[in-house]
Amino acid sequence: MSSGKITVITPPDKLFNLNPSYLLVKPSLTVKQQFQTILSQSIDDLTVFIFDDNDIDIDWLLSVAGQVDCVIIDIDNCDKLTSKFVVFLLAQGNTFYITMDEITPYGLISKNRIYDLNQIVEQLNEDDDEELED
Repeated sequence: MSSGKITVITPPDKLFNLNPSYLLVKPSLTVKQQFQTILSQSIDDLTVFIFDDNDIDIDWLLSVAGQVDCVIIDIDNCDKLTSKFVVFLLAQGNTFYITMDEITPYGLISKNRIYDLNQIVEQLNEDDDEELED
């Protein structure tokens, strides 16, 4: 089994292709490490967009979020500017979020809360199994 090609894109660049695509929004070191594990297990070519610590181009963020297959937001790691757009992103069906915040009712907006990226790994494996069946 060989790994697929991974293309990493950061603001202001954009690349849209037919590969499965992910957007990581303000990922912590832990989230980055977990996602790296996911990437090492994938045999598909993937495109990964990263909106990281010092990124502030909200236009880029919203544009990319509307195009990718999956958005993963590390809410606890978001700066003040990005936090203002979290609710909008959570309202999108392709967005998953990680938070330790038990007070803010994000669950009223989205049921896609995850506690780590294992659920994303399971989703990748299910997608691979479906492709094999076709």
